[in-house]
Amino acid sequence: MADFSDPLAALSSLSCPCCYRKGVAFCDDPDMSKVSPKHKIQLLRVLLAEDDVDAFICLSEDAHNSEYVSICDERRSYLTGFSGSAGVALVTRNEAMLFTDSRYYLQAGNQLSDDWTLMKMEPKDPTIEEVIFEKLKGKRVGIDPFQFSFSKFKAWTEKWVKKSEMLKRKDPCPSNDPPTFVPLERNLVDDMWPNRPPIPQNKVKLHPVSLSGESVTSKLERVRKAVTDEAKADAIVMSALDQIGWLFNLRGSDIMCNPVFFSYALISESAAHLFLGRRDGNVDAVLDGETKEELVNSGVTLHSYTDFNVAFLPTLIKEGSYVLVEKGSCSVAIASAVQKAGGSITETEWCSPVEVFKAKKNEAEINGIRDAARRDSVAIVRFLAWLHEEVGKGTIYKEAELADILATYRQQIDGYVGDSFETISSVGKNSSVIHYKAEAGSEEELELHSNDVYLLDSGGQYIDGTTDVTRTDCFGSPTADQKFGYTACLKGHIGLGSAVFPEGTCGLVLDAYARGPLWKEGLDYGHGTGHGIGAYMNVHEGPFGISGASRPGNLIRKSPFAQSMLLQPIDRGYYMSNEPGYYVDNEYGFRIESDCVTKVSPKGEKEGKKVFLEFETVTKVPMSRNLTEVDMLSEEEKKWLNEYHQVCEEEVGNLLGDDERARKWLKAQCQPY
Repeated sequence: MADFSDPLAALSSLSCPCCYRKGVAFCDDPDMSKVSPKHKIQLLRVLLAEDDVDAFICLSEDAHNSEYVSICDERRSYLTGFSGSAGVALVTRNEAMLFTDSRYYLQAGNQLSDDWTLMKMEPKDPTIEEVIFEKLKGKRVGIDPFQFSFSKFKAWTEKWVKKSEMLKRKDPCPSNDPPTFVPLERNLVDDMWPNRPPIPQNKVKLHPVSLSGESVTSKLERVRKAVTDEAKADAIVMSALDQIGWLFNLRGSDIMCNPVFFSYALISESAAHLFLGRRDGNVDAVLDGETKEELVNSGVTLHSYTDFNVAFLPTLIKEGSYVLVEKGSCSVAIASAVQKAGGSITETEWCSPVEVFKAKKNEAEINGIRDAARRDSVAIVRFLAWLHEEVGKGTIYKEAELADILATYRQQIDGYVGDSFETISSVGKNSSVIHYKAEAGSEEELELHSNDVYLLDSGGQYIDGTTDVTRTDCFGSPTADQKFGYTACLKGHIGLGSAVFPEGTCGLVLDAYARGPLWKEGLDYGHGTGHGIGAYMNVHEGPFGISGASRPGNLIRKSPFAQSMLLQPIDRGYYMSNEPGYYVDNEYGFRIESDCVTKVSPKGEKEGKKVFLEFETVTKVPMSRNLTEVDMLSEEEKKWLNEYHQVCEEEVGNLLGDDERARKWLKAQCQPY
């Protein structure tokens, strides 16, 4: 049995603790701050002149529209110094702007130098395409065609042309010409990034059918039927890495915390083509003999990643054929290659059929998710029990160190592969930064004291499931305002977790279950309430989301993307987060996040009634007793909480072995109200 008495000793087993959060040791990580922000902008402007463009758009995503990218693809982070996962940089000959949403305002404000202008993405503020039109009429705007989406390229161009035509009716001068996109042959940031990290090319492994629940052959049959019968297309081109990994029952590690590998795929009625080996095109470098044999036996033809280009695609695409691509993720480069191969682009109405198939977990996946979530809860409970004891003794720890210590607990769990995202370990005012990242030794890093609010948002990748869990606590004497805010958040968590709703209800409707208790107190939060989670796959996945109830209706009406995601029906077998929050800028923040699976509710099984769904909360970590204002809870809410805590004590307690500290802490936290 492992010794859980001294987690600090376990840190010695990590070759470099910071590797665990960054994916690479700081000692080997090219220092992104060696070149000053001003000099980076100056260098980029030199390249603007070389390529004869007036501006360059630097996106967060990679060539596969990945939310989280490999270190070698963190171009926007390198250019701006802003490390949040969402944002767009626009650099012109005389301005440098970063656009991001409300989750990152505080973080961006702290990280951006005065050389950058923070452009907030609020309903009242101009969008990036509106800013480009106003500032760059008649100018050439450079883009990386492998990063920029084809649908966005078309939509922005059409908007600019229409606006320009309206202006030119009054004044036909060239200064009212629309901006023009210029797909560049290089990414300008790559050419100004010294010591750019190498492109990873790690081994790709089989994900067994015992865990995936479906063979590659069966999945290909379903995809082909959707492409030919429903979309009326001849083939589908895929670039989303999680979709490709799911379809071929493969997992990799080319992007930190995401079990994916760099790849493309093309599926037609009679063939399945998989392109691998981004660094040097060597398929044998990423696949072992057993994996290759399994794929070939499933009817998959293997190609070099570098063969996915204008020269090779005509050999796979028949002239005049209709090729289905995913709206929003298909890049300008892919669309151009398909068109030059003689194919016609057919965009999905919302998302790829593969995304929909992947979202609905089968029985084997759900069983794995339950088991992984239970084991992950054991690690969190052990950590929190240890931390309560340490804080009670007056021992002081800093945020980054606590993230590393939590990692040692997860490492001892069976089936553990790695983190599912960088741990958010935040104290006091830092807990009000929604996606805060603790950097060891930084000026922003805080110590944890007994009366501080501590927010811990973390997750694990296991061979049978993926987790994303947030708990917030205070180990001393929280203020009345803090208990009020936390309990309002808890009521929202219970509201969604206990919801019963007709099958097909959309996430926009469900969002109000979580926000309602906060709205009653005049409170709200600026992030979504729930996102899809993969089954040993990316911690964020579509095609649905629980969000949008706080958005003005006119904005949702204007956004096809928001409509598609927020109106996507919630189906049985969906795996998602439940994470309402409440934040007071520069003081403290609360978030409570548990993972849930949708299942048929017994209340909908009566004859003649429609099917109703409910949530099964698979996370088994108790809520903070210290922050809960019990008098704010209704009898129904206390009943839900007591039943949840009883299950936590039973299921997690049975896995704690001889860890008496954790067992004692868990029992105390789960006492009924």
